[in-house]
Amino acid sequence: MARPTPSHSRGDESRSEVITTRVTRAERVRLEQRAAAAGMTVSAYAAQVLARGQVTVETRPRSVALPPDLVAEFKRIGVNINQIAHALNAHKRVAEGQLAAEFADFMRVLLKDDYLKRKGGAVASALLKSASRSPR
Repeated sequence: MARPTPSHSRGDESRSEVITTRVTRAERVRLEQRAAAAGMTVSAYAAQVLARGQVTVETRPRSVALPPDLVAEFKRIGVNINQIAHALNAHKRVAEGQLAAEFADFMRVLLKDDYLKRKGGAVASALLKSASRSPR
């Protein structure tokens, strides 16, 4: 008895479209093994997986929009820190503890936002305690 030819039709619709993709050697072997275990050709197996299977999508962490007043405070603190850096680079004196005070201010602002508090609250709290212990 002759081997039946595989059907390329699905109901009333004929499979006429071709999709080409590249895979690694290991992925190809895995596909061939899974197709063989299912008693299918690689093409039929891949078509079924594409039509019915699940796809895992890797996503990047979404960006978070911070409140404008919080962003303004961060900018103000950044300007202050930049001015301190310029003074230090010009070998000018900077009041003792001024940098630590700006850093502590930055950490207090950071902890105002709920999202930032959840993401880095423990670290920020520890750093804030450490900065508040340093002389001003």
